[in-house]
Amino acid sequence: MTRLFLAAGLMLALTPVAAGAQSAPPLTGLQIVAVSSATQSERIAPDQTHTNRPHTGPISVVVQETGIGRARVVRIDGAVAAPPSTQRPLCGSAVTAGACRPGEPMTGVEITYHLGPLRKGATVALQDTSANLPAVTLDTTITID
Repeated sequence: MTRLFLAAGLMLALTPVAAGAQSAPPLTGLQIVAVSSATQSERIAPDQTHTNRPHTGPISVVVQETGIGRARVVRIDGAVAAPPSTQRPLCGSAVTAGACRPGEPMTGVEITYHLGPLRKGATVALQDTSANLPAVTLDTTITID
């Protein structure tokens, strides 16, 4: 019986990995693209550091990640947080969330963080590190006004 398990293990170890497997695209972008709350919703421009509208009630932040990361960190006013989130794959040259067709490679991820109520002036900082080498770490920040 032991020989059978050893032989099976050796066969698995020597079996080549499928050549068609794709590596993750490198992480090249991390951007907050929208902030919404019970009272407002707004798009966030690439260089924008503060929301333009007042937000009250539960707040959600939508982040577009170009490429694939492996070590996401969310900080609210400097403290590490673990808010619930939802993800949708981004595919194709248009990088449209949820528009992936079967077999089409993922080009990134859209992540919505559900942060709950935040005080006026709270800072939300997001960071991620690429899933492949070289390990690139990107970050982005928004202040909720």
